[in-house]
Amino acid sequence: RHWQHAGFVLAVVLLLTLPLLTPLLVRELCARVQVRGFGLGYSLKGLGVRLQTTSVAVASLAVAVSMLIGITLMIGSFRQTLNVWIGTSIQADVYIAPASWRGTGTGSDGGLEPHVMAVVTGHPAVRAVDRLRRFHGYTGKRRIIVSGVEMDLRQGFSRFPFLPGALPNPYEAVRERHGLFIGETLARKAGIWVGDVLPIHTPSGERDFPVVAVYYDYSAGDGAVAMDLRTMEQAFGPGPVGSTALYLDPGADTAGVVAELQAALPDAPIEIRSNRRLRNEVLAIFDQTFAITRLLQFMSLLIAVCGIALMLLVLAREQVSELALCRSLGARGRQLFGVFVGKGLSMGVMGLALGSAGGVLLAGLLIYVINRAYFGWTIQPYVDWGLIGQQAATILGAAVLASLYPAFRARQTSAAALSREDL
Repeated sequence: RHWQHAGFVLAVVLLLTLPLLTPLLVRELCARVQVRGFGLGYSLKGLGVRLQTTSVAVASLAVAVSMLIGITLMIGSFRQTLNVWIGTSIQADVYIAPASWRGTGTGSDGGLEPHVMAVVTGHPAVRAVDRLRRFHGYTGKRRIIVSGVEMDLRQGFSRFPFLPGALPNPYEAVRERHGLFIGETLARKAGIWVGDVLPIHTPSGERDFPVVAVYYDYSAGDGAVAMDLRTMEQAFGPGPVGSTALYLDPGADTAGVVAELQAALPDAPIEIRSNRRLRNEVLAIFDQTFAITRLLQFMSLLIAVCGIALMLLVLAREQVSELALCRSLGARGRQLFGVFVGKGLSMGVMGLALGSAGGVLLAGLLIYVINRAYFGWTIQPYVDWGLIGQQAATILGAAVLASLYPAFRARQTSAAALSREDL
């Protein structure tokens, strides 16, 4: 809790624990198997006999699976949380912002001209307007984003998703108390919660603003606060509107309104986006951010599966005499083939089971420890069972595929390979 890097230390310890526990788990599991024939039970017994090779392959697969499952759960939870946050915070039908917004992401480098505001707010299909004024401010020596919005706007009454503990009727309280909502990132970094005050530098000196609620915030790394536009104007003086959101009449054609506004303001340096377009852009940026992570997951899994194939090839080479003896006693080639496929499948199942347990623990560290320590965000856990099932099937299928060539080599062993020394 007090050392930022502690989460990574715990994650490394977890990833070291998996391979160290693997020989014991493989031995105990294989020892309980009852061999009743030349099949899967015999394959499992063979894995337990050669722990010096089989445990390494199972451990490598377990580590790869734990990384795959852990990061999949973390990214899936993050994306689902972001999707819920977008659905809560982006409720208007049309959003208008200066072109500089695309580059800064804060809207602090430009504003909407009065004639632009007059055109967009005067459209006959607009029933409510949410104005946003935003700039950088300071609390102590910490640089934060200060936002002013229409807190009395009934149409967007739930556009701030709050953490538990907010005051009753927070939108009314923030206006009456001339307070603010504080983003979770800033709340965790500064240790300021509901009931506390946040000092912010204003043109007339430092002023304490009571904290009415803490909201989930995934947009500002340094931290952010939001207050009513009237409170902002009283504390910081008048200023330009950085962006605006339009709520349209029920049944209005959003795409048509966007086209009409663009036609009415052809030369204005602004961006006009519909609700759907803005949501899609946010999710597309998220998916692009984590694209390289999925490539690394695939590479780690590929390396682990290659380890299974290499280990089975080594076993097929080392067990030539044993396999030849089995052939001389009447074992068929397809039976030897099945034994090695069973070995690959068994290692896949053990690696998947051990790695899944490690992946759940790793996801817990990523979500509740590492992410909070470095970003201050709360990610709501979410499990995409369909995706997890696909990954599990892929892992088991890859383990079986990795065993096919070694199994084919084992099948080619003949009784003639049994030497006199073996007898």
